[in-house]
Amino acid sequence: MAFGQHQTFYLRQQWINKGLKEVKDNPRFFYENDHFEILGVGKNMAKSIRYWLNAMQLIKEVRTTQVEIKMTDLAHTILEYDPYIKSKQTLSLLHYLLVTEKSEATTWYWFYNVFNERVFNKAMLTEQLSKWVEVEFQKPVSPSTLKKDIDCLIHLYTLKEYKHQTPEDVIKSPFEVLGLIQETTGTNYIKSVIDFKQCTSVLYITLVKYLKKHKLKEVSLNDLLNGEELWGKVFNLNRDMILNYIEDIQERYPIKFTRTNRLDVVRLEKDVDWLEEVRAMYENEVLL
Repeated sequence: MAFGQHQTFYLRQQWINKGLKEVKDNPRFFYENDHFEILGVGKNMAKSIRYWLNAMQLIKEVRTTQVEIKMTDLAHTILEYDPYIKSKQTLSLLHYLLVTEKSEATTWYWFYNVFNERVFNKAMLTEQLSKWVEVEFQKPVSPSTLKKDIDCLIHLYTLKEYKHQTPEDVIKSPFEVLGLIQETTGTNYIKSVIDFKQCTSVLYITLVKYLKKHKLKEVSLNDLLNGEELWGKVFNLNRDMILNYIEDIQERYPIKFTRTNRLDVVRLEKDVDWLEEVRAMYENEVLL
């Protein structure tokens, strides 16, 4: 499990591009004494940049004669087609990778895969996260650390007011535009859905990745709605939305939806590589 690794800094729009370009040029970049100065940030913020890149599966540590940090194949593809991380396709995919990374982004995993309430506040989140951590890991985590995680999660996904803020504070999180968490009245928030019209390829790609990860060929409609790491949980989609998207996806991709009296199943009809499907998405679609 990993808590508080973000150093209290939520992800900023420019960090992904800046961090990846440096790692691409120098696999030892984050071990250089002046790496934070090159990034133009403080030491703790530089640690945060490295954390977010790792949690979104864009970099990985490689040990040869010395320890290096290299870009993943996904990072190379994103840097080629959407280097400034502006499209809904890229952001939705990175969101999926982040919130299904239980070991690196534990609070994010819990919020999107385990926590079931649609309306909530920060106090509720901190309390329920603390109870889950105690049961799941049999190891206490300080309430202050969990509170920092919850604060960071909310900042990462909600639109913010930037009036009367310092230049550093006005840097937006790229995930704000997904609208997955919206502030309502007072201190309450609500989970909202992503509109995947014109970019259902992201749903297809995440399903392929899920099936590969768990060594499956098919998944039930109920799991798509309620299962961890799947559409209903990760993207806040309801049953009707999922059914509509399945109809579109099976017209374009090797997916077959079979409805029976006992079980409705979505099956992957042929073996495909999810990273190749990501590249195909960038080459064949208009980025939104």
